[in-house]
Parts: sequence; C-alpha cells; structure tokens
Amino acid sequence: MRTVTWGLHPAIAVAAIAVAATAVFCALDGAWALDVDATMSKAEARLDTGDFDGALRAADAVVTAAGSNPEAYHCRFRVYLARAQDEDALADINRAIELAPANAKYLAARGELHLARHKQDAALKDLDAAIDADDAYAPAYRLRAQLYVAQRRPELALGDAMKAVDLLPDDAAAYVVRGDAFSMTKEYAKACTDYVKATKLGPECAETWRALAVHKLRMGKEPRRAIDTLDRAIALEPLDASSRLLRAKARLAARDESLIPLALEDLAEAIRLDPDNCEAYLTRAVIERQREEYASALADLRRALALEPKHPACRQLWDTIHKQDSERLISEAETFLNKGKYDEAAARVEKTLEIDPTSEAFQEALQIIEAQRKRRSR
Repeated sequence: MRTVTWGLHPAIAVAAIAVAATAVFCALDGAWALDVDATMSKAEARLDTGDFDGALRAADAVVTAAGSNPEAYHCRFRVYLARAQDEDALADINRAIELAPANAKYLAARGELHLARHKQDAALKDLDAAIDADDAYAPAYRLRAQLYVAQRRPELALGDAMKAVDLLPDDAAAYVVRGDAFSMTKEYAKACTDYVKATKLGPECAETWRALAVHKLRMGKEPRRAIDTLDRAIALEPLDASSRLLRAKARLAARDESLIPLALEDLAEAIRLDPDNCEAYLTRAVIERQREEYASALADLRRALALEPKHPACRQLWDTIHKQDSERLISEAETFLNKGKYDEAAARVEKTLEIDPTSEAFQEALQIIEAQRKRRSR
C-alpha cells in the first residue's frame, strides 16, 4: 500500500499516514489471525497419524496465539509423552490442569505420566481426582486398573477394568488390563478371551499383541506362536524394546539351539533401544552363562546391577557364576588332569579366570597343569 501526501497540510499528512498505518496493521492482523479450532483439529489429526513434528508445530501456534487454551497444552503433552520427554510433558499437562482444574481428561493424562514414571502414589491421586471429576470417564478407570495390577491388587484392578469395559466397550486397552486382572485371579480362560478380543478391536495396536504373547508364554503355550504374535507387535512398533525382549524370551522358551542367535539379536536391539533395560542385560547374561561366555555374562550383570543394585535374580546369577560355576570348572579340570588331558584341564581353568582374573588360586592351578604337562612330555 502506498500513501500519497503531496500538497496536503502537514497535520493532515500525518493523520493520513496514521490512518494508512492502521489499515496496514489491520490487514496484516487479519491475514495472520489464527483459527484456533481449525489449528487444533489439524494438530489432533497429525498426532493421530504419528506426525509428531506437525502436531507440535500446530499446538505451538495455538499456545502462542491463545496461551490460555488448555487443549493445546494437552496436545503438546501427548507429543512429549510419545517422545519420552517426561519433563516437558509434565510441564504442559500441569499448565493444562491449571487452566482447567476439574477436567478429567487432563487429570487422567497426568496420572498416566506418573504411572509411566513409577510414581504410584501421585498417579493414584490424579486418577482418583479424574474419576471424582467425571465418574463416566472410562480411561481413568482403565489407567487406575493398570495401577492396581502393578500393585498386585487384583480385586480392585478387576473392578476398575470391568467399569472401563462397560463404559467404553470398544476400547482394546481396557480388555488388555481386564485380561491382566483375570490372570492375577487365575481366571486364565477369561483372560485369554479378553486378550484375543483386544487384538480384534485393536489389530493396529502393538500392546494388544504383546499382551496376548505374554499370556501364551505364561500358560506354557507353544512358544513359536508367541514368537509369531510378537512379530506382529514389532512390525507395528519397531522401536519398542519390550517386544524385542519378550521375543527373545519366547525364543529361549522354544528350546531350539538354532533360535539362540536370533534371541541374542533381539536382546542387542532391545538394549540399543533402551540402554537402561535391566531385564535385557539379565536375559543376555543367562544365555552367555549357558554358553560359558563368563566374561560377557559378568559384564552384562554389572550393567544390570548398576541399574538395579538389589535385583534378586541378578544377584543370584552373579553368585551362582562366582561360586557354583567356579567350583564345577575346577572339579572338571581336576578330572581332566587325572586323566592326563592337559589341554582340556587348562581350558577349564582358563574359564575360571574369566570369572575372576585376579584369583591367585586359579592362576596357581593353571601353573600346576602346565608343570605336569612339561614333566609328562620329558
């Protein structure tokens, strides 16, 4: 826009310029005015399709234009939650609750975050508040049921899961948690029915397939069927470490030596995806111990114990390797030595040195074997 002021009185010219500037500002303001509802719809659509960057850009635009819109903060929360950016997620869901303190959806969302972070007391407080705010909000019952499952409180878990299914009968996740509750009460047939129902309602949800696979393994079903089920879960969520770990365990349960290398590949990938996965290190250590790869097994156990110093299974395996395996190896070495099989005897002692490279007793045993070998060869 161009403003012509030639020949005008200076005061009039100034007024004309001001009017023109106002017109330009209004035009720009109109051009850049944000349609909040449309932008939020776009953010939700992109979030549903997994376009986290697009969802975040749209939600950011709404926060910038309308900082008091709680749904924009909730949308960003969901993006951050999916990306495991817990602190950012918590900040945004806190802001949403500040703007809408009695919103069941926001309270349940924060409860879900606390649950994922193993803060059970905080999770229960938020989920109770969500149900108080809206006693017909199904996700709050489902999440509280998950909490009760984690706390090993089957009756409470089953009650909330039943309520979640009643309120939202097409929610696959509700059937998964009800299946978990039935498993805890040893109603395995009902649990299986719920897990299968969940896979039918949510065939594109990896969690439903993981739950069914866990049930098959728990019931001692054909491990290869569990492997097939986990293949589905991994195809849907290739970056999920828990499915890789479960498939490794299923391959071990199949008791097929040819599947061991595949199990190790799964464990390596699970650890790459989740370097703090104590269970993955422990499972790999079990395999390495069976293969007498003691140095590797102990290295994995050190990593696991650094993550969970009091983990009972890790402690037990550590002690078993250092005590029982060492004693067995020395006994086998003595047997070979008495038979004049020096190479085999030395190999057994060398394995004990993998367990404890600083042991003077094991080093002395190896020297004894070498000395007897030399005397025999004379």
